[in-house]
Amino acid sequence: MGRILLLAACCFALAACKEPAKGTVTIGIIEPLEHKAMDEIVAGFTDTLKQSYAKPVIIKVENAQNDPNLQRAIIQRMLDAKVDYIVPIGAGPTQMTLAMARGRAVVSLASDLPQAEREKLQPCNAAVVHDEISPEQLIAFIHAVYPQLKNITLIHSAADKVFPDVKKVIADSQKYGITVKPLMVSSLPELYAASLALSPQTEAIFILKDSLIVSGIGTLAKAAEQRHIPLITSDQGSVQEGAGFSLGVHERETGIQGAKLVAAALQGKSLCAMPIVEMKNLTVFVNPAALQKEAQASGAITAAANHLHYVIENVGKSQ
Repeated sequence: MGRILLLAACCFALAACKEPAKGTVTIGIIEPLEHKAMDEIVAGFTDTLKQSYAKPVIIKVENAQNDPNLQRAIIQRMLDAKVDYIVPIGAGPTQMTLAMARGRAVVSLASDLPQAEREKLQPCNAAVVHDEISPEQLIAFIHAVYPQLKNITLIHSAADKVFPDVKKVIADSQKYGITVKPLMVSSLPELYAASLALSPQTEAIFILKDSLIVSGIGTLAKAAEQRHIPLITSDQGSVQEGAGFSLGVHERETGIQGAKLVAAALQGKSLCAMPIVEMKNLTVFVNPAALQKEAQASGAITAAANHLHYVIENVGKSQ
């Protein structure tokens, strides 16, 4: 189901705004799958655009429910409706949008579109907020927290963008004597089955920025709790929803930076002229309640974060 947000407009319901008023800017946001991190990105985007642009704006948020066919239909609807800006979240929605919306204004959030690929667009019509963390940084931090850790299960989806990072995690882990067993699932029912079939040698569960897996974080949190092993993730939202800790960025800040790009474009700046925004300020997000359920102490996490000069932030549903 889509959500419609009206900013600086005189109407607050779809029925009252069947046709956008002349001069109203329309923006379509595409979520690959709904979960906490997506909510934070959308909230940061809408709140910031409201502050940055005083004229009427209509924002429609569509959730593709991890369905490529639905995602394609959403993009086509936005093109047919002639929205002014399409804002895909994540690598998959970004690639599909750019393929279908040639020449249309696109602001990509939380994706890994490199400058070389952006320059190949004809015409170049995209601005990008890049929030990927290198697997090397993630594994280095995990090793700093648990230097004796030898066996990790990496649970990931079948999304194309995930496979290069999975290979990199496996290779980087070998430098620390860590064996990473990748476990691919393509649906939430498969995720549940995988959580019950973890190898007895598994000392930790790890996930990347992977929308399908993040959307089922409660399942993995339960498995970590039952086995008394850490559940380590790569985003803030999954920690808020039950993972023990992560190294990541503030998802809301991703939305904030995206809104600033749109606001600049609305003031006449070319999307292609805007440099790719790199989210470099990493934070260690810790859920103390989840750690307690996993029988994990927070002291080693704090010590590793301080040693590597990362900011530490306690989060959780009660926060």
